Amino acid sequence: MDNFVGNDNPIRDVTNWSSEIKYLNDGKISDEIRNMPKDKGGLYMFYLKGPNLPFAEYYILYIGRALYTPSENICKRAMHYLKDERYMIQEMFDNWKNDLYYRYFPDTDNIAIEKNEIALIRSIVPPYNEDIPNKIEEQPKVKAF
Repeated sequence: MDNFVGNDNPIRDVTNWSSEIKYLNDGKISDEIRNMPKDKGGLYMFYLKGPNLPFAEYYILYIGRALYTPSENICKRAMHYLKDERYMIQEMFDNWKNDLYYRYFPDTDNIAIEKNEIALIRSIVPPYNEDIPNKIEEQPKVKAF
C-alpha cells in the first residue's frame, strides 16, 4: 500500500486540523462538537492529554473517518459516538468519557479520506480501533536452531 501520509500530505500540517475540543461537558456532547461543519467529511481522533505535560503529551485512542455524502458528514459522525454500541467504543467512554478530547481534519475527497484513515490507523495502531486495515498478522515464533 502506498504511504498516503507523505510529507506533502495536508493531514501532516496541524493548522489543517481543528482546534482541540473537549468531547463532553458535564456528561453532554459539547457545543463545539454540535457546531462542527455539516458540509464536509473528514478524519477525526479521540485522544487523552497526559497529566505530566498536558500541552505536549497526547495518547491517541481512536481514529475514524466520516465520508462526505448526502447522509453523512463530520458533525453527524461525531454526534453518533455517545450512542455507539460497539464494545470498544463503549469501553473507551466507560474508561475515559470525562477526559476525551477530539480533533478533526475536514475534507470532501472521499478517496483521500479513506486512504488517509487507513494510513493513520496502520501507523499509530490506536488501542480502541478494533480493526487495523490490512494488518499483517504476526507469525508464530520458530526456533532458529
